[in-house]
Amino acid sequence: MPGYLARRLVLSAITMVLLTAAVYAAIRWLPGGPSTADAQGGSSVSETWLARYHPLDPLPVGYARWLGDVARLDLGLSLTVQPGAPVADLLAAALPYTLLLGALAFALTVCLALPLGLLSAWKPRSAGVRGAAVLLYALHALPGFWIALALQQVVSGRWGWLPPLGAGPLDAGPGLGGIAASARYWILPTLAVTLGPLAFVIRFCRTTLLESIAQGYVVGARARGAGTARVLCAHALSGSAVPIISLLGLILPAALSGGIVVETIFGLPGMGRLFFLAASRRDYPVLMALSCLFAAATMATQLCADLLYRRADPRVSWPADRGESEL
Repeated sequence: MPGYLARRLVLSAITMVLLTAAVYAAIRWLPGGPSTADAQGGSSVSETWLARYHPLDPLPVGYARWLGDVARLDLGLSLTVQPGAPVADLLAAALPYTLLLGALAFALTVCLALPLGLLSAWKPRSAGVRGAAVLLYALHALPGFWIALALQQVVSGRWGWLPPLGAGPLDAGPGLGGIAASARYWILPTLAVTLGPLAFVIRFCRTTLLESIAQGYVVGARARGAGTARVLCAHALSGSAVPIISLLGLILPAALSGGIVVETIFGLPGMGRLFFLAASRRDYPVLMALSCLFAAATMATQLCADLLYRRADPRVSWPADRGESEL
């Protein structure tokens, strides 16, 4: 077990290095610099860009210098989003909003996908299940920005039920009143992030559950007189736990990084909106820091999913337990 975790950490570190190297190379190969995107930046922005990224140095040398700065926990200064501000401070200010939106979207996806997946596996040919599947697949086919704009225009603009922009008074005070005042601002962004991939998650849960139902131990439980609900929840769902955990391990980082357009449309000051501003204004230190953070979040969620496999299914064993090499 410790050896397996050590190898996974090494592989995760190598993956992060490769990803950040690719982003750094793309930044270096883009023509011009941040001073061309912000005329008010003046020569100071250009000088900061030259001093930080050494665009005239060979690519491996420049990347090695940036990696050395990151190893010293120095993410640099913002060039154009907020000139002169430490990138770490910008990330710390935006991170809570993205974490809240990602957590809400992930929780809503799990709360909707598992019951609907169980229902579609229980009664796969019912008219209600088929009608819901058509609606969900239509939502899955629509672009995420279209869903966000439609929710904003209809629910907020035409009906006036919910606020169209902003994060709300997160410090509105204790009690249900303060929670409700803040929650109204997060309903539409959460729905915009959730509705798109929901059909895929439900379909995946349904497929894995139907495969588990065909297994011998589930057939035996049904032959012993177990009811349909018990067969699905106690036997089929436990047999489908590993693939469902794998999918959820991919959904969580996607929920964190998939809010770039949603945060921009709804005016949430999270990392998605910060990424959009940094890309549009070519603030390369912020882009590099966000790319590194998104990669780290993906690696961390995959590692957590691996750790949950054995707890969900005792039959799962690590390669080291079988005397095999992971690679």
